[in-house]
Amino acid sequence: MILSRLSGVIVLAVTAAGAVNLASASPAAAADAWHRPQCGTVQGDGSVTFTRNDGAFLAPTTTPVSAVAYPRLVALTTPNTLVAISKRSIQRSVDAGCTWQRIAATELDLATYDLAAGPDGTAYAYGINDQPVYRVQGEQVSEADGPVPADGVAALAVDPTDARALRAVSKAGQIYDSGDGGATWAAVGSPAGPDQYVYKAAVDPVDRAHVIVGTMGNGSYVTFDGGHSWTRSSGVGATPQSNGFSVAFSPVDPRTVWLEGYDLSQTDNSARHIWRSTDGGRSFASVLDGAGPTLVNGTSLWPSPVDPDVLYFPYGTWFGGYGTDLYRYDASTGRLTSQHNSHDGIAGVAFNPADPRVMYLGLVEER
Repeated sequence: MILSRLSGVIVLAVTAAGAVNLASASPAAAADAWHRPQCGTVQGDGSVTFTRNDGAFLAPTTTPVSAVAYPRLVALTTPNTLVAISKRSIQRSVDAGCTWQRIAATELDLATYDLAAGPDGTAYAYGINDQPVYRVQGEQVSEADGPVPADGVAALAVDPTDARALRAVSKAGQIYDSGDGGATWAAVGSPAGPDQYVYKAAVDPVDRAHVIVGTMGNGSYVTFDGGHSWTRSSGVGATPQSNGFSVAFSPVDPRTVWLEGYDLSQTDNSARHIWRSTDGGRSFASVLDGAGPTLVNGTSLWPSPVDPDVLYFPYGTWFGGYGTDLYRYDASTGRLTSQHNSHDGIAGVAFNPADPRVMYLGLVEER
């Protein structure tokens, strides 16, 4: 049943089964069922497109993206199926991103929401504040029955074998588990530290006991035992005072962790950094700073699903009609490249499981 805050449900003639977070899936299994997008133009509201060449060319859309949109998206292992959220709608593609149909509209502003994918055609849309969690099951959207952690959700992950088994990390650094799709939650372990404020967290796609959080003023903390003990990461900033705004595990090698943040000991453009860990988050080393690519507080991080050395991240702004740079960094060579487009930003990225060179982009329009 669709809740009153959701409307405009469209029933799609498609069987949705076997969905799983791309980061948690076997790439070979996903690729067996998926194919590349077989179109030159994307039909939909214009908020999602794709590129085959790191953003050098974006597939045109039948409708220009309307303001204000901050789309996030995930690719499911259900063949050729993706789910996306934009400002006030949830949409779905079942043909590898060529056509998008709205399956629900909401009065809530989804600009601060993100997506987590799970098995059996399921995805969850969750907000970073004390906001409802929505469950997307095939073409149906419903609100989770129970309250989310009162201090907000910094990350949510779904068990790849059980769509009702969820792990959330709160804005206070506390891990919570649910075994009933979000109807009830139980705290696990202890918070990352006293009085922590967590900007963003990430759960290891292979081992959910392995969690990392980026905090205000204290860099990052990592746990390998589900929050029963936490270790403060070394190497994040020249002094202990630093902000960890964004964090992401490599889907292909969770020992590789990427962190974007601000070194509070610096005052120039180089204060913002992207740090990289190869020991699961115990220690980090700076690989990029704001003296090179333009970094902001909370730059999104999208690790490659096939190469632990490769990271994608954006910089975009409406100011002065600048547009967006989509960066690609290769830690093995130290090479940084970028492709420019005229949109105001990129809020989300998903990779095609059959061909990860195909990247789906959620386009930002602020004007």
